[in-house]
Amino acid sequence: MESIIVHPKNSMELSALKTVLKEMGIKFEKAHVKSSFNGQKVVKKASDNNNIKPASKPSKPKGQ
Repeated sequence: MESIIVHPKNSMELSALKTVLKEMGIKFEKAHVKSSFNGQKVVKKASDNNNIKPASKPSKPKGQ
């Protein structure tokens, strides 16, 4: 199934969207939005970051 991303202009629109989705039984996720100069980019929830293993440090060649 396809997904959609909506950008409500204010809290009233957001509240209305959430109410309609709940009434229709449609599952939805919350995403935090961080503004940037090139528009907006979605930042993953902190719980999603727990599933990602940290990158290991690159090893230095011997003798340095």
